[in-house]
This record gives sequence, structure tokens and C-alpha cells, in this order.
Amino acid sequence: MTKRLTHEVKTALAQRDKRGQSKHAAKQAARAEAQRTQSHYTQITGLYATSSYATYVKQALTALRWIAARYGCKRLDECRPYLPAYYAEMQARGLSAWTIRTRVYALCSVYGADYASLFAVEHLPARHRADIKRGRQTSAADTRHHTPEQEAVRTIARACGARRGGILGLTADDLIARDGHLYVHLREKGGKEREAIVLPAYEAAVQEIFAAYARNPKAAKTGSKQRLFSRSALPKDMPLHYLRAQYAQDLYRYYEAQEAASGRLYRCRADRKGKTYDKGILMAVSHNLGHSRCDVVVSHYL
Repeated sequence: MTKRLTHEVKTALAQRDKRGQSKHAAKQAARAEAQRTQSHYTQITGLYATSSYATYVKQALTALRWIAARYGCKRLDECRPYLPAYYAEMQARGLSAWTIRTRVYALCSVYGADYASLFAVEHLPARHRADIKRGRQTSAADTRHHTPEQEAVRTIARACGARRGGILGLTADDLIARDGHLYVHLREKGGKEREAIVLPAYEAAVQEIFAAYARNPKAAKTGSKQRLFSRSALPKDMPLHYLRAQYAQDLYRYYEAQEAASGRLYRCRADRKGKTYDKGILMAVSHNLGHSRCDVVVSHYL
């Protein structure tokens, strides 16, 4: 039963599998086409990252196995009528809005249908910034990870706000000096590449790390280039998002001190109502984090 469902889920998701392609390039092409034809921008869909594909397989199967065990279903089409019951089960168990939404969208991709028709609901639960817990602060588990290589990874994440994939892909050639600043060239999810400015206070430390780990015998290679860090240097429970948030906060203060404010204000809402930020600085910070929206930076980093 499980093997059949696994096969059917992977077969269904194969139609949306775009791993190896660049989502960033696809978005740019869609925007250019919309401008050329004077039409609306077509939303880019599909699974461009291996992590996204693996997550969707795992989340879809979690739901389908529950349905199969409860109702004796053996195939995807047999499970479909019981999706509303599974949705009610998720709510009854008190799963977070993030978990519910991820699981729902995974099943939408598997069945090629919208959530209203699959789950008989008009809206999915709203996500609130204040409810975010995972990776937003250090924990007791984090005290385990203090090898020299892991400390170097922490410094890189703190210095340039890199994500896990970006750090793992670093080579000695990815440190760039330009216009009086240091930048780190990052290759991240969806095939997107970017440069992130290094906080001035960390420039010397980052230069030392790039020099020290240029020939790391434990690290793999990217083509003919030696990577800086091994996978063991980035355990899954290392709080990279916390370090990225620290980077974002320091970078905002740095730009503020450089009098880079645009004078255009971003006004917070909900639980942060009354707080304001400069939109120009927010966009600069957003760009260095690999985002493109002010609200994401305010909600998840500042």
C-alpha cells in the first residue's frame, strides 16, 4: 500500500519537477513576456529545489498514510474523498499554520487541484510573525556545535547573512573586494545567485576564514573548485535564521549610520503597530538577504 502511494505521489510530482532549472531565470522571462505582450505576469509554479521536492513528497505521504490507515485506501484517487477529514484532523491536533499550509500545498501539487476543491475550505489558517519559534533563537542543542569549522560557518552566516545552501557552495573565489567593501558571492536555492555585503566589523575574520579553509580536505568539490566547508560543519539544528536576523539588524543600523535613508517610511501593523522603518534601507537589507520585499525583512528578521 505504502509503496504504491509513494510511487503515485512521485509520479504526480514529476510533472512539476523543475530541479536543475533556475526559478529566478523563469521569473525574469515571465516578467519580460508580460511586458512584451502588455499582459498580466504569469505566476511561476513548480518544484525548482531538491529540498522543496523532498518536502512535498514527505508532507503528502504523511497525510496519505494517515488516510490509508484510517480508511483502507490503496491509491491516490481512493484517498481524495477523505482529504477534508484529514484537514479536520490537522486542526484538531493543533498543528501550526505553517505545517498545515505546507501539507495542503503539497497535496494540491500531487492532485493538480486547488485547496478549495480538495479540502472544502475557503481559506487556510493565517500565519503570524509572533508564532514563529523554530530557528529564531539559540537553544540548548546549539551548544553541541563548536568545532573550529562550525565556528567558522557561524561567523560567515553572521557576517553576510548566507543561507545553508549558499554556505555549503562557497569556494575560495567567492570573496570579492569592490568599492571599498567585501562581498560574498552566493549560489542559493532555485539556482539564484547573488552577492551579499560583509559587515565591516567582520571583514578581517571573513578574510582569515576564506584563506584558512581554501584547501579544506573534508570538503567536497564544485566542478574543479574546492569548497570551503564540509556538510558536517552545518548541522541541521544550527540556528542559521537567527544568525541571518542578527546580520539584518546590524546591516540596517550600518546603513542608517551611513545616512542612506530614503525618507520613505514603512509602517508596521498588527502586533508591531507604531514602529517605522526606512523603505530604502529595508530594500537594501532585503537585497543582501536574498529577498525582494520590505515586509519579509520586517516580519522575519527585524
